[in-house]
Amino acid sequence: MTHRNRLLAGALALALLAGACGGDDDDAASPGGDTDETPAAVDPERCPVDELEQVDEPVTITMWHTMTSVNAEELEAMVADYHASQDRVRVELVFTGSYDETFERYRTSARGQSAPDLVQLEETTLQQVIDSETAVPAAACIEAAGYDTSDHLPAVLAEFTVEDVLWPMPFNISTPILYFSQRRFEAAGLDPANPPTDLDGLLEASRAIVATGTSPQAFSLETQAWYVEQWFNMAGEPIVDQRNGRDGRATEALLEGETGQQVFDWLSTMLGEQLVLDVGRNPSGSDHFFAIAGNQASMTIGTSAALGGVYDALATNPGLEEEVGLGVAPLPGPTGGGVVPGGAALWLVDRGEPLRVAAAWDWSAWLNEPEQQARWHGATGYIPIRTSAIELPAVQQLWAERPGFEIAYRQVAESANEVGGPVIGGYPGFRDAVEDGIERLVQQGADIAALLPDIDTAATEAIQDYNELVGG
Repeated sequence: MTHRNRLLAGALALALLAGACGGDDDDAASPGGDTDETPAAVDPERCPVDELEQVDEPVTITMWHTMTSVNAEELEAMVADYHASQDRVRVELVFTGSYDETFERYRTSARGQSAPDLVQLEETTLQQVIDSETAVPAAACIEAAGYDTSDHLPAVLAEFTVEDVLWPMPFNISTPILYFSQRRFEAAGLDPANPPTDLDGLLEASRAIVATGTSPQAFSLETQAWYVEQWFNMAGEPIVDQRNGRDGRATEALLEGETGQQVFDWLSTMLGEQLVLDVGRNPSGSDHFFAIAGNQASMTIGTSAALGGVYDALATNPGLEEEVGLGVAPLPGPTGGGVVPGGAALWLVDRGEPLRVAAAWDWSAWLNEPEQQARWHGATGYIPIRTSAIELPAVQQLWAERPGFEIAYRQVAESANEVGGPVIGGYPGFRDAVEDGIERLVQQGADIAALLPDIDTAATEAIQDYNELVGG
């Protein structure tokens, strides 16, 4: 399916979902539109938490989720503990595949009137779900419950807030970090206690690693637009207009600015000096880590959500653990802003039954409690999103044993970014444009002066195609 046909199919599915999922257009904020409608979106009557206290029998809700393996086991255990803690709500978990598969299923679920009450979706879906008019903003439940969000990490709340409305409830949050081999840093004459903090530092460390023959290439690179977006945020520079789509609907990409030039110049230099091992789009999510384990490279950038798995894999192979000497550091990049969280959040689905919304909110709020966030952090590696969670003994013990977890948390907690990442309706096409550009650079050594305008044009086209299809 072509890029434009994917957009059309998605827009048509969204339109169908908006008409059949039980939502009331008069109660939803106009996405990217007049902020005078915002109070309707946060109407507390859409989330009658007080009525939930008076139910005669438990309200059963369905949650679609994407967790697998240990993460899924922990989520199931948390459901059991939630049930034991109260008698108002019962949660039925349904695994719906990857983030992309879950979103596709959600977009078409109204055809069979089979929408869930709660769905776990990646942050990249923010604009599309708002446009579907199928969800009750978490802000409505916060208003109804008098819920205090002051203990939540500001960067996490900002990531899921559009035009001053918090839409989904944050849950499993991650951030990109630098993984490196301390042993190979030492072999290359580098100080593992002072890893690179910016792109120039990455370049110099890479040169030292290759020059000393420590590893054939220095840096294993997965083709991810997410990292480019992060570098724009770290520079305090929006990657799309309308303040990254936070003050209104994004209409164009801004990739040709100073940060875009810096990032692609850096990557061009790294590639030209043969310092990079390219692992492509890395669908397994692990090839860039295997490159370090196999001493094909000494550094990589990856999601903090992989920390638990990386630590566990090394722990099962003491020889490899000693050989590598895992190092973890904040994402190197520009200064002036800060990283923004990735991961997923929980959307309260509007099926025309406010009591079910209140029940889904109750479960979401329980998952956000400090004790649950500490537990989730330790079991999965996702970042705790409550400040008070890190004071609990379980977190302190984890950080003492596996300090990379604290580094990931601090990076988000101390982020100076007050805006949040880009909110884009045509996000898949936008990321395709950026990743296609990276691939051109890797495979053809394209001229940056010609490449950046091409990427910007393709990314803008993806944004505008989507906006045209949904009437934005």
